[in-house]
Formats: sequence, structure tokens, C-alpha cells
Amino acid sequence: MGIKDWWLKLKGTPLSDVIKHKHRFVVMDTDTFKEKFSFQLSGINLFVTIGVTIIVLIVLTTVLIAFTPLREYIPGYTDTEMVEQTYVNAKKIDSLEVAISDQEWLIATMQAVLRGEHLGTDFEEAVADSTATLAVVTKAYKHSKEDSLLRVDVENEDNRYQVKQTTSQNNVALDAQPVVTHLFFAPLKGNIVIPYNAAERHYGVDISAASNTPVNAAYSGTVVFASFTAETGYVIALQHPGGVITVYRNNSALLKHQGDVVRSGEPIAYVGVGHKREIGPYLHLEVWVNGSPVNPEEYISF
Repeated sequence: MGIKDWWLKLKGTPLSDVIKHKHRFVVMDTDTFKEKFSFQLSGINLFVTIGVTIIVLIVLTTVLIAFTPLREYIPGYTDTEMVEQTYVNAKKIDSLEVAISDQEWLIATMQAVLRGEHLGTDFEEAVADSTATLAVVTKAYKHSKEDSLLRVDVENEDNRYQVKQTTSQNNVALDAQPVVTHLFFAPLKGNIVIPYNAAERHYGVDISAASNTPVNAAYSGTVVFASFTAETGYVIALQHPGGVITVYRNNSALLKHQGDVVRSGEPIAYVGVGHKREIGPYLHLEVWVNGSPVNPEEYISF
């Protein structure tokens, strides 16, 4: 009996008989009709076998989706590691934005200081906030009597390096706190052709030298400004400990970039010809302490 005949016979049989009635399925060789394989199967067994197979496939599919990387290829599922990495990157980006904003503010302040401009109310408010915060911290941390006496001795020792107060033509105080306790080195050997004169807004000294003479760092520090200006050529500024900044103008080329850390005596630029061409090649050197210019000759032996 073929499959077609079996199916026709099955169609006319009641459902209860189909479920209970057992059928024998035989696999035979078509040439010899020799039985190769056979098994008996009823309708209820067939139903159970198909149901269990479907359930097993569903469970296996769920396990593969939930606990293996295959779930990443299914739309709607997200990678947990990717979500965590995205969160970490977002925090880093936020921190970088704050750091960049602070750096841009510092650069803008430095440029204003180098140009001799007024820093504006924003800077004054920031200084006021910093002063208030310092006062709160100072009040919170009290020192012992022995510690206070030691501090007085140290301050008296440091007073040897105090810079005297001077005033400009507009009676603007140009004083510096006694915080400079290190010795500076001459950036190059040469004669001072134009000295420091705060009254004429000449906040540095002009040192004559041969063209392309290496300019060395007066002290170890970090490059906070390195760029070209139309008025004074290539300019580089170094931030040193104690709130000290040295500025080197009228260079023909720079050897360092903003953010570089330099050591004392390390070459940072080459001498160029400034706008005062009548005196030939020269270096214009400025020293700023706590945002105020001071006479470089008080710190450096040329």
C-alpha cells in the first residue's frame, strides 16, 4: 500500500482511531525489497514527538539568543559591553570638554596678559571666587604654634627674593608676591640694548644677539603659548613654579609647541629680527609674576 492509499484510508478513519491506531513504517531496498529499517508509530506518539522537538528547538534558540554573541545579529538586541563602553566614552567626552574649556580660558587669559589688555570682569570674578575659597580652606585648617613659628622663619628667609612694588604711568600696581625662590638662567648671551621700563609699557628687556642664535629656557616649565604674531613674530611663553611666566618674543622660529615640558637651558627658539630693525636681531624677554610684569634683570644675570 502506497502513501497515497494510506492517506486516503486515514482520511476516512475517525480521529480517535487515528490517534490510537499503530502504524508500522518500513524502509526497504527497492531492488531486493529487503527490509532495512522499520518502526511502529501511533498518532499520539507522533504528536508527542513533534511537540517535544518543537519545544527543544525553541529552548535551544532562546539559549543561543540570550547567552551567546549571536543575539547581536538579531535586530532589537544591544551589546552590553557596547552600552558600557558608550557610557564610559560619554563621561570621558564630558571631562575632555571641561578640560578644553578651562584650557581655552587659560590661553585667552595668557594672550590678554601678553598683549597688556584688561582681563575683564570674568577674570576678576574668578579671582574673587578663588580668594573666597582659599579663605574658607584656611579657616578650616588651623596650624599648631610650632608650625606657625616655622612658617614665619621660612617666610622671612624667602623675603630675600621679594620683588619691590612699582607703578605704571596710570598708577596701576605692578607688584609681585615673594614666591620666586629659584634662580633663572640667561636665555642667551648678549647686551641689553633696551632695558625694562614699565612707565613706557616696555615690560621686558631687549637683548641683542646674532640672527638664529638659539634661545634657551630660563627655567624648567611648561609651554603655555607658542604662536606667530604680526607685531612680534614668533612668541613662546613658559609657565614656571611659583606663578612665574617667561615670555620670549621676536623669534625667527620655534622649537617647542604648546603643552611641551622643557628643562632649564633647553633650546626653545631662534633669535629673529623684530620690528625695531635699527638695533638688528634681538630677543625681547619678559618675566611675569602672578600676572604682573617685573624687571628681568632682578632675576637674571645677563
